Amino acid sequence: MTIYYGSNVANGTLSTACTASSTTGGVEASVTTTVSGGNHVCEIQSQAASIASVTAIPSPTGKGWVTTPPGAGSFATGNWSASCTFQFGSFNSGNTVTLRFFQYTGSYISIGQIVATITTTAKTTYSFAATSLSGVTFGSTDLLYIDAWLTDSSGTGGDNPIVFVSNSATQGVANDMQITTSTFTGGGHLLICDGYGGVFS
Repeated sequence: MTIYYGSNVANGTLSTACTASSTTGGVEASVTTTVSGGNHVCEIQSQAASIASVTAIPSPTGKGWVTTPPGAGSFATGNWSASCTFQFGSFNSGNTVTLRFFQYTGSYISIGQIVATITTTAKTTYSFAATSLSGVTFGSTDLLYIDAWLTDSSGTGGDNPIVFVSNSATQGVANDMQITTSTFTGGGHLLICDGYGGVFS
């Protein structure tokens, strides 16, 4: 498995998203999404924003988190989970947060999603239960994209979700947008002998 931690630092490749890292050591920061309207769904964005609620979770907006897996290779079929800390301006029984995972190649290819039930407005760390997702193979320049969506059982106006993340693009904070993937295996290299004792990859 590999663990990634979200930040509030804009990504160099997908600038509307923020970067996730695979080591800890950062300082906790918070990001607020201010929500208007009475629809039931809103995105918990990685950069502070004011948005209108929507009726259903749409295609990715590019405003989540991205990271580069360690080179070309594959995430195995297996469990993905998360530990994330949120705070909300309002709360209704039955509210949930959905985390979605995509392979980003310039377009988004779905890997799967995991869900946690929200229990309070107060700052709380939520565990997203381990869920088996299908395996996926990444190219050397592909990104892993993660987004988060709040579903409010009675309408999202005033929920104004706060997500807690790291202030560093290279060092995360434990339990703040902490994503645990299935096992990642590098693709390896093809070795070619030139007939004179040289080996190339």
